[in-house]
Amino acid sequence: MNGCEICLFIIIAIEKKRTHEWDPDDVLIFRNRPSKTRPGTTPLGIDVLEGSLSSGAAFISIHPYAEQGERLQLDTGPSSTCTVGNPAAGVIRRRPLQRDVKSKRVISAARGLYKECKESHKLCRYARDTVLPSRVLDLGTAEAPTLRLYVNNTGEHGEYVALSYCWGGQQQGLLRRRTLSNMENAIRLKSLQSTVRDAIEATRKLGFRYLWVDALCIIQDCDMDKDKEIAKMAMIYKNAAVTIAAGTAEKAADGFLNMELTYLPKDKFDVPMPGGGKGTVHLRAEAHVPEHALDERGWALQEFLLSSRMLIFSEYELLWQCKEVELRGVSGTGLEYLQPQENLPWSVFDEETESIFGDEDLEKRYTWRTIVEQYTLRQLGFKDDRLNALRGTTRELETLWRDTHRFGLWTKWSVELLAWSKRDCDGDDETKETSREGRAPTWSWASVNGRIRFTQMFEREDAVFQQVTLLEARVSRRVVLRCRIVAEDHVDPEIFEDDESDKGRAETCYDMDDSIDEVGNRPMNFLLLGTTREEGKRLGVATMVVEVLGGLFQRVGLAIFENIDVWKDSEYRSITLQ
Repeated sequence: MNGCEICLFIIIAIEKKRTHEWDPDDVLIFRNRPSKTRPGTTPLGIDVLEGSLSSGAAFISIHPYAEQGERLQLDTGPSSTCTVGNPAAGVIRRRPLQRDVKSKRVISAARGLYKECKESHKLCRYARDTVLPSRVLDLGTAEAPTLRLYVNNTGEHGEYVALSYCWGGQQQGLLRRRTLSNMENAIRLKSLQSTVRDAIEATRKLGFRYLWVDALCIIQDCDMDKDKEIAKMAMIYKNAAVTIAAGTAEKAADGFLNMELTYLPKDKFDVPMPGGGKGTVHLRAEAHVPEHALDERGWALQEFLLSSRMLIFSEYELLWQCKEVELRGVSGTGLEYLQPQENLPWSVFDEETESIFGDEDLEKRYTWRTIVEQYTLRQLGFKDDRLNALRGTTRELETLWRDTHRFGLWTKWSVELLAWSKRDCDGDDETKETSREGRAPTWSWASVNGRIRFTQMFEREDAVFQQVTLLEARVSRRVVLRCRIVAEDHVDPEIFEDDESDKGRAETCYDMDDSIDEVGNRPMNFLLLGTTREEGKRLGVATMVVEVLGGLFQRVGLAIFENIDVWKDSEYRSITLQ
């Protein structure tokens, strides 16, 4: 491949985005997108190079940056200047982006976006119940700032901000039974962690009086209060005026307002300048994907899902996102962003919105599978929170979907949702799993740690869940399936070993890293759940089970069969999984 380094950079960027063949006779033409600058800011110059084919189709955008050169006055006249240090700075408009998340300009822009969203965004309307949570921090007013815990015993209404952040270990200044009374009178700002202090400052700047922080609004040494308030978290984040996300703080002690970071694209090139010599230019051809410690935290996913509006204190800018506006800097003059979270159809959280897929059932299945797959990528400070950290979401969806959630599965799609595994998840979790957690039954993905994935959606379910009462569905750890089951010793072992077997091959994926830990010397059985398609092939999906006691079976893994004739002679029978 011939050409300069910049040409190579452009070609690589094009290859990442290309969706069709490029006609050899077509020409890629770059034009400078017109820029608007305010007096006193960077002078006019190259801002964004929009590349399009000569046929007119848009193709690629290149964002050039140049570090500031020094402007010197020349002796030839009062209006004569030159740039030294980096001549490219006289041509390129964009400069390294200095982090700014709290200046008056930025906060004013954030308040403007909130006002516009509140007044005109229909999709963001579901944050409509303004009853304050059970407890909030009362920050007082601009004229009389205070800091105390307000207990809402009377159902008082008011706008409040919710905080989404990483604990990163134990915190100081937590709400406990013995400190409740004192904190209702006053809270010493210095007793709080930096992230909470920064959230208080940001909330005041944004013009709000009340702030909800889990560590200070839930009694941390009272299990009854924790259970009650965790169950309300869906409504707390859903009804917050805005959620502040401390994106960059890895722990509560870090804070998020006072970081000093500078953005400059890593791809750097020396280019010849019109007046001779060379200047240095940094190029970016893709939207920036922010890297937030918060995006690795399990609890933060439901906070992200349920919040109508978010202000994210990111690496370089204060970002805004709501249900009608994709992730962007509040000022609109910084980077272009790509949301690292997979976009979900928000209509599933609003009972008045029609499905964007045209199939409500398909949309719900897709949404839940995506939530679980993203959630299990994240970390939890306490592994036993595997179900708790999604409880707010599941409570909300139970109401909207009119369905029952049970250990990570939904009644309507229970059979298909049994088709989870750690297949293709190798290397995602460095810790080896040798024993199953007791927090959930073996058929639930919540019984294991680390990342899980589902198979493709089913074409047809072969197994059927037997009906149970609502109480049994909520509390029982056992499920009964009417299904076909075949013992491993009735299956030709060749299909597990030979990729070229004319009988079709089968792939097994054990839940534990060492199958002997669960299977031991007990006979393996394959319970057919249903069929799906991958790469055009019709596949049978089976959960792998062993009998543990008197007709009770335990799941040990998942298997994918290319040939479902394995079950053709099997009769349907009732199997109890625990």
